[in-house]
Amino acid sequence: MKKRLLVVAMLLSACSQLPDERKAEVETLAVPAEEIKPSEPEEVVVENDAVAESLATDFEHIFVDTDMTFSGTLPCADCPGISYHINLFRDGRFAVRQEYLERNQISIIRGIWLLEKRSLHLVNQQQTLPAFHFLSNTQLAMLDLSGKPITSNTNYQLQREAEFRKLDTRQAMLGLYTLNDSQASFTSCASGETLTVANTQHHLPVMRQYQQDERLKGNNVIVTLLGRRGQDDQANTLFIDKFEQFWPGAACPDQLQPGKMQGIVWRAEKLANRYVPQQLNVRVIFEPNERLYGFAGCNNFNGSYKQRSSQLSVQPLVSTRKFCADSSELEQQFTQSLQSADRVEVNGDTLQLFKNNQLILQFKPAIN
Repeated sequence: MKKRLLVVAMLLSACSQLPDERKAEVETLAVPAEEIKPSEPEEVVVENDAVAESLATDFEHIFVDTDMTFSGTLPCADCPGISYHINLFRDGRFAVRQEYLERNQISIIRGIWLLEKRSLHLVNQQQTLPAFHFLSNTQLAMLDLSGKPITSNTNYQLQREAEFRKLDTRQAMLGLYTLNDSQASFTSCASGETLTVANTQHHLPVMRQYQQDERLKGNNVIVTLLGRRGQDDQANTLFIDKFEQFWPGAACPDQLQPGKMQGIVWRAEKLANRYVPQQLNVRVIFEPNERLYGFAGCNNFNGSYKQRSSQLSVQPLVSTRKFCADSSELEQQFTQSLQSADRVEVNGDTLQLFKNNQLILQFKPAIN
């Protein structure tokens, strides 16, 4: 028995001699720590105007930080179009040249502009101009009377010009001219403003004619001319670019009673059913002494007439004999119609001539 116990003890002793425990070795790779730098904003490189335009347009950031010129022709209900030249100045001022094509109706309007997001408002106390919307930095679209975009296939957009361009302020004018010594003044029939006339090469022949004609000398006389107003310190000065003629016996239309035919410079508006291009300046005046004279688009004419109530007869006209390719055909039709008239009516500010109860000529008072 003791011998068996001894064997068992020896076996148990052999089983208890286990191998030494070894810790698992984990190889650690040393990775150098990178220096973490704050991220820098990516630089936006503006390569051209198109990129700048899209950036400004996308975020509705329109800035008038330089003088800008926009131009183009917008639709017109009863004329070929309205030509616009708009100058926006970075100091908040604007200047607009608005011309109704074929009417010779030109307005020079100045004021201040207001920018509401991308809506541009041109503010003038005397005249109303349309509002526009910046489609981009280079495009303006006209808005309707309610301030909403106009939905149409017709082009209602003005384009920005590459370079700022000064306004052409020349326009047809009608007003009272007077000369004292060597200083002349001009009072516009349209605005009532009085301007000093600059003694330029275009004005000197006018002065000589005024001084030599006894009908004119010392009187206020209606004249028609193409001129422009000076700028800045010469804002009250008129510069004559082209003198047309004196109209002795005429007065500004607003000084006369409505319904009166004599003493007004009438501008031809319609020849039968055809509008007369206003740049031709077809005009006539009926004097109280039953004489008439005027300009038919190329030549000056004069003659006599008789009026009995609404009955009218015009005697054969005497005219100069120049040929003008752009107006001679219309001029011939105008003078023939004027001489064939047998009845006249003045309705408000409209003078109408008839033949056999058919309207053949229609006039409006010339204010420029």
